[in-house]
Amino acid sequence: MKKLLIVGLLLTAFLAGCKKKTEGDVVYVIDGKGYTLNEILKEMEIPPVQFNALKPEIKKAYLDMWLKNELLYKEALSKGLDRDTLFRKRLEYLKKQLLVNTIFQQLMQNVSTDVSPEEVKNYYDAHKSDYSTERRIAHITVPNEDVAREVIKRLKAGESFSRLVKEYSIDSTTVNSGGVMGWFTRGDFLKFPEFEDTIFNLKKIGDIGGPVQSPYAMGYDVVKLVGKRRLRKPRSFDEVKSDIESLLRYQKQQAAFDSIINGLKEKFNVEEAGGNG
Repeated sequence: MKKLLIVGLLLTAFLAGCKKKTEGDVVYVIDGKGYTLNEILKEMEIPPVQFNALKPEIKKAYLDMWLKNELLYKEALSKGLDRDTLFRKRLEYLKKQLLVNTIFQQLMQNVSTDVSPEEVKNYYDAHKSDYSTERRIAHITVPNEDVAREVIKRLKAGESFSRLVKEYSIDSTTVNSGGVMGWFTRGDFLKFPEFEDTIFNLKKIGDIGGPVQSPYAMGYDVVKLVGKRRLRKPRSFDEVKSDIESLLRYQKQQAAFDSIINGLKEKFNVEEAGGNG
């Protein structure tokens, strides 16, 4: 393998500001090929104006990082890793995810998720009792929704919740305590509104809820209400209004996304073939 020859052309002077370089000046020569500052900044997606405003040591850190990555990249190419079957599969997966993320941003960019003060207040009033109580649950976390439904079926048949926790749950932190978790108030699971709604829709001790996507693992939860008590001081509207606004904004975004997906299902003639287990 041809040994990589790296030459930093007046890099120290550039970084110290002794001689101001333009974006067209060569910073490194690697195996006879010159790399200009403009090329490096473009590859790193750093605007020249932003880069020029940085302290010399920060500039050096960025350029050092680029150089290390470039050397590792060239070494990988020299070993033929770009032709490796596993690598090509991973590359195809990453390409797919990049395209998915790009189209997601395009489809969602015009979606309005504005929330009015009236909507926030109405939500608080409708759930006011939830902000004056806290609840405790036990849960069984399983890999998928079908297994969760099987667990619920067995619970309805009268089987012990704690026994099914030991048999099914993949949450090692609660498996030895019968799946029992801590106390929660409305707003504690802001990023998982479906999970929170499931908890607060349980009315009586012993009620079972789910399946619902778990906030703790890649899977689904079956939950049981094991405790319910009033707070000494209910959470006021001012305390929770920002949380409610975030929740309502998320719900609007999710509703818009679901609508987009349903439209795409029609566009691409999706049919449930029944072969998903």
